[in-house]
Amino acid sequence: MWKLEEVSLEVLKEEGNYGEFKFAPLESGFGLTLGTAIRRILLSSIVGVAPVGIYIDGVIHEFSTIEGVVEDVEQIILNVKKLILSMEAIDKTILRFEKTGEGELKASDLIHTSEVTIHNPDLHIATISSSKGRLSGEIYIRRGKGYLLEDAVEKLEDFPQTVIPIDANFSPVVKATFRVEPTRFEESVDFDALIVGVQTKGNKSPRQCLIETINVLLDYSNAFNKLLNGSKVGDISDDVKNMKIEELNLPERAYNVLVKNNINTVGDLIKYSAKDLLDLDKFGTASLKSVEEALSKLGLKLKE
Repeated sequence: MWKLEEVSLEVLKEEGNYGEFKFAPLESGFGLTLGTAIRRILLSSIVGVAPVGIYIDGVIHEFSTIEGVVEDVEQIILNVKKLILSMEAIDKTILRFEKTGEGELKASDLIHTSEVTIHNPDLHIATISSSKGRLSGEIYIRRGKGYLLEDAVEKLEDFPQTVIPIDANFSPVVKATFRVEPTRFEESVDFDALIVGVQTKGNKSPRQCLIETINVLLDYSNAFNKLLNGSKVGDISDDVKNMKIEELNLPERAYNVLVKNNINTVGDLIKYSAKDLLDLDKFGTASLKSVEEALSKLGLKLKE
């Protein structure tokens, strides 16, 4: 007799920015049901990082040209949009650039903090054609979901007037596909195999994006379940609140820092935001990640 525990994962391909994952056996019809939901979430609801604005010294609007620079501002913006970025522990920051004299400005020339990783450092941004040419400014980046037109970006950000808003494509997923194939379970062939394909930009792995997708589904399922059982979304049982953080199986370093700061239970922990934890002495991004993963397994998050 089939049970949900019979479902297994087979990794058909996991190379670079592409992954293909097979889930089987599923009850008839669930391949299409789950595949549709997973694909939509992959394409619309995975958190990523993107440029949202640019300031170029001496430039008033995006239709300007810059003396001594081959590309006009519009082309520079198109190049900046191609940046592939990720951030740790922060939600927004600024990348600065300054290039003087003849030569090429590449993504690797952008000045940034250690929390930022540029995944395509060879990306061409602009070319200075004169020995007296100069190109300097700032690129504003932030974390987000989906796609925002520049009008929406302008409403979201409190930019100085000199900053040009940029359409922002936050999604780390380039392409998401699924197919359903018939499969056998014991003597029956009336079961589905769901094969999900995920192509990313490279700032997140296909597996990581798929895990985040499943967590979105779980969050909605848990919320609906609480509502149907007469609880408010966000209510946490006393058993969970009183759970000792040692039960989260955190790395020793993270556990010791929390205990030292009188964070002894899950209830204590979720009163803190990511920034609050990073402000604790000797608590770094690796410790933060382990805490967020442990809370996620309980359907919980740190304070926003």
